[in-house]
Amino acid sequence: MLNLRSKTFVFALAAPVLVVTASVGHTQNLSQIDSELRSHLDFRSLLFRSCLGQHECTVGDISLRAMRLRDDNETWGQATLYWDPIDGIGVQDGAQNDEIDFDERLEIRFAQPQTVAKVWYSDLFHTEDRRYGSFATDRVQNEPEDAEIAGMTLVAAGQEFGTETFSATDRLPWASFNQEVSVRFQENGDLRRRVIIQNEIVTVLAPSGTSDREDLLLQNPVGTIDKDKRAIFEGTETFEIDLAGILTEFHGTNLFAVGTNNFDLIERIAANEAELNNLRLVAERKRTSIQMSNGEVGAELLNATGIDGLNFFAPFDASNDFSVAGIILATQEG
Repeated sequence: MLNLRSKTFVFALAAPVLVVTASVGHTQNLSQIDSELRSHLDFRSLLFRSCLGQHECTVGDISLRAMRLRDDNETWGQATLYWDPIDGIGVQDGAQNDEIDFDERLEIRFAQPQTVAKVWYSDLFHTEDRRYGSFATDRVQNEPEDAEIAGMTLVAAGQEFGTETFSATDRLPWASFNQEVSVRFQENGDLRRRVIIQNEIVTVLAPSGTSDREDLLLQNPVGTIDKDKRAIFEGTETFEIDLAGILTEFHGTNLFAVGTNNFDLIERIAANEAELNNLRLVAERKRTSIQMSNGEVGAELLNATGIDGLNFFAPFDASNDFSVAGIILATQEG
């Protein structure tokens, strides 16, 4: 089973950077991520819900923009921002409809140059390759095998520099943290690139890259081999394997459910502040009351001074996708 899972832009802004605080009614027993982002740039804050469904948005003095790699594999075009009060900011319409995938990027710009002390990610896990059958296919050097990886570049004076990668620290749980927050969320409810085996036909569904176009559908009979590639195996001892028994186990079964359930849920309640805030509060309690990770990683940055912004991307690999939960600016620390 196969789980398939940078252009610089400068915003002209002015005024000091906004400090976003969480709208919660309690202060004790917070997890590390919630405690640290409480008085910093917390993208899970309801102030950022206006970004949902937008190509770019400005909240106070922070601007965000979503981009997607075009078919020429060189230039970047518009994409759509995703937001929720549990994970933070992602990009829509990719393989994972609510996270940043390998052909997407999130660009964040500050009104004035800043010193970035730390970035908080969510939805970064390890052991995901084993779960989805893509083990030993990772390509990112100097990062652990079988770990999701977030990429980031610093931006200053209109130029990108200082590319860094950060890998997952928590094992992928068998249940979804978001489902613990609300049963309305579905595991893999927004996975849009998937493989289906049915009636000895392998079907690959992949997103078109835009919300107004149907997903791509590729089909091929099981066992059919391109004749031009047979020469690769000449002189090599090969064995034929009868797949009938294996296929019977999966007959008529979708390996991943089709749909955009989790995005649709957030979109339906986007105007309901009370319901969104309840999801945020429940998530805060769950982070300290259950032994289940939401893939949160705090990445400290060294010498990230005079920064105009950050660009986030997922390195091309077997399974890389993530969200950005928040940013800690050194100038905000008291």
